[in-house]
Amino acid sequence: MLEEEGKGDTGGGHVGGCEGDHVSLEEIKLPTRGGRWCGQGSGLNVYYTETDTLVLTLHAAATTQGEYFDNPLRFKIKYKFLRRERAVVRYGRGSGTKYRGEPVRNSECSRVFQGCRARQCRLQSPNFPGLYPRNVTCYYLVKALPAPSPNLVPVITLSQGNDRLVHVGRQAHGGRVSPESRLRQGDECRAPEDYMLVYDGGSMKSPLLSKMCGTATIPNITSSGPEMLVVFETATSGMMNHLPNLVAGFELQAHILFRKMSSNLVPNSLCSQVIKSFGGNSGTVLSPVFSMPANTTCSYEFQGRRGEIVWLYFTKYYRVNRKQVLMNYMPCPNRMAIYNRGSTSNSQMEDTKPVAEFCDEQLPPICVRSRQKGTVSKPCTAKESYLSSGSSMVVTQQFTDASTLLPLKYAIHYEFVMVTQTGLEPGSDCDKVFTSTQESRGHFSSPKNVFLFGRGGKSSLSCKYTFQTQPGEAVRLKITNVGFRGNMCKTVHNAQSNLYECIARLPGSAVLEVWEEPWQHTRLPLGCMCDAGVAPATFFSQTRLVQLRLAIKDMSWAQDFNDFFFDAQYEFVKMKECVGERILNGSTGAITIESNAESGECNGFPWKIMAREHSHLYLNIPGYHASSQRCSTDNRVVVYGSHTARPIKSVCPEHNAINSIDVFSSGWNTVLDYTEPLQDCLIIRYLARSPAKYTMTWLEVRREPRPSALESLKSSDTRGHHTSEATCPHLCPKLDACINPELWCDGEKHCPSGADEQRTACLYFTVPWLYLALGGIAIIVILVIFTSVLVSVRVYQRGKVKRKKKKEAQRLMTREVILPLNFHKETIY
Repeated sequence: MLEEEGKGDTGGGHVGGCEGDHVSLEEIKLPTRGGRWCGQGSGLNVYYTETDTLVLTLHAAATTQGEYFDNPLRFKIKYKFLRRERAVVRYGRGSGTKYRGEPVRNSECSRVFQGCRARQCRLQSPNFPGLYPRNVTCYYLVKALPAPSPNLVPVITLSQGNDRLVHVGRQAHGGRVSPESRLRQGDECRAPEDYMLVYDGGSMKSPLLSKMCGTATIPNITSSGPEMLVVFETATSGMMNHLPNLVAGFELQAHILFRKMSSNLVPNSLCSQVIKSFGGNSGTVLSPVFSMPANTTCSYEFQGRRGEIVWLYFTKYYRVNRKQVLMNYMPCPNRMAIYNRGSTSNSQMEDTKPVAEFCDEQLPPICVRSRQKGTVSKPCTAKESYLSSGSSMVVTQQFTDASTLLPLKYAIHYEFVMVTQTGLEPGSDCDKVFTSTQESRGHFSSPKNVFLFGRGGKSSLSCKYTFQTQPGEAVRLKITNVGFRGNMCKTVHNAQSNLYECIARLPGSAVLEVWEEPWQHTRLPLGCMCDAGVAPATFFSQTRLVQLRLAIKDMSWAQDFNDFFFDAQYEFVKMKECVGERILNGSTGAITIESNAESGECNGFPWKIMAREHSHLYLNIPGYHASSQRCSTDNRVVVYGSHTARPIKSVCPEHNAINSIDVFSSGWNTVLDYTEPLQDCLIIRYLARSPAKYTMTWLEVRREPRPSALESLKSSDTRGHHTSEATCPHLCPKLDACINPELWCDGEKHCPSGADEQRTACLYFTVPWLYLALGGIAIIVILVIFTSVLVSVRVYQRGKVKRKKKKEAQRLMTREVILPLNFHKETIY
């Protein structure tokens, strides 16, 4: 060890050439270097030899006596012999022994490193940690052993996290590490500056990753392949004014890593990739793990299939502030651009206007919440992402500066979204219509458009798949696969109705519902599925229309088509057209069901009984409840109402059963609304499992409304209207229902108790009470007329007598007036 505290030279000496007084240090066992130190020394300057012999030569220039006294030559040297085991900074100790590489024969300081995955490889400047010699060029070649897998590529990483272990070239003013004492690169390291060169390969013809000097930490510098070359060049002369709190030279740590070889990499390209949807629907493209040379470009082309678009958003985009390192202005440095078109090439992109462009001054929007692990975040919005107008999108990233000291890290999430589906209904996202004129059979599945699910921003989804048949056709649906992850629902089979039913449906669950429509505005369930336990399942219908509906409610932001999906097959089958009237109406009627070889194909077609306005239906089926132990057949009669999708009643029919099941239409138990009357009906489906014949009767009934206390306070007009509508002279007591008058006493019992054919009730209608009433009214009218005539005659006679008396009185009064006062009656006679 040699320590020199200070020295001086004549005025003619200078750093560039050290032509005056100077000092040279040579080691006999190493090639002659020829470097010099001169000028005014300061600080702590320590030189540690690589060998056991050192020759220090002090060169004094020829000067006059006056010049010597004006600038005398002064120096002080201390030396010490150290044992190797005490040089722990250079060699390490114990398990931390440093591997300094294998020296290259006949070289001054060059070394070769191998096996750095298992060793603690350290690239050190010559004579580390002391002053490094002048006028030397050192080559450090780091090689990685082959990777254990052909899909892996070994890479070399150099780094130093301690800013006191790197000091190359000029030093900072003030004697300590400060923001001014930073690591510089490129043109900032000018001759006669000492500097390091890092190449991405094993020779100086490889791409230059960095030219650096100064004092600071060194971030990870990673090669793209299994070799890296570091070149250290020093000036021919220099001053001894090293800072006391720093080591001289450098020590770099070398590590071997393995990166996965991307199958999307463009041949003969460093980082450009072509990502196709055949390789996966989604993924993330990361910035290169290795350091990028200056003035290079990475391009990422996302190619989707026909009907797909590309959805991109950034989950990370970080760049070191360039202004803190380089002050030279450049227009749009490190440009990142997004191009939106169907197909492109690098030559075409120059003439294409990008849909988005960002430089150092402006960074792209980042959807940070999408990368938060363990949390369910809101989907990235349109302002935070990019959608292609076609099936392809291109992202280019230029590296104006090398990424060694200006790291640029980004992560681009991409997803190919299938937005185009054949056969969609106009204005619909997923509804489809199938007919036999298109294809007699085929396959269909749930949508795979992420924007229809929770992860795309939707909370609910409803997709309808409609199958329209022609006369003489039926539809067979087969659900081959169902996947509803985390579904809070269970599928059970109802043996009485022979249907799959979904129970315990909670928010966030999905169901597959199958309906048939025998007539317009009349739907019947064929089944419901909400788990994979019943798949595959087959549904068959002879009706005019069959519909399968996928319904999802209250999806979370993390759920998409991977959580809710199904696959199905369909087939239009030719069969005999069912004839006969299946829609019935009137006051009463009967339905005869017969299951045999001739009617087997039409047994599954339902019947529909329609009630008139303000009326309901009563159906009587001989047999027992479907769950009754007295049931002796597998056949079932399932009855549906007009306002419910679930069966009203499931009956086990018996031909000669004493017992019978009464069924009322669904409107029977609802409040009668005269303002908006709804036509009530009953739909009957027969499940034939064995040959049999049954007859069931139906009756149109009407219930007399019973006004509530509030309704009783209405106006007399309203009450009178209800009274006229509610009159019920033809009441079936057992049913508490009114039947049509035409059924009363028609010779056939319609009421279960036979009240409509009782003798006392029918006597009232058999006697001609109307004619008697009319005769009585006629007699009363005649009597009234006769009495009126008598009264009129009597009144006339009385008036005649009164008029006669009045006339006589007037005559007598006239005579008394004209006779004298002394006139007596006797004189007249």
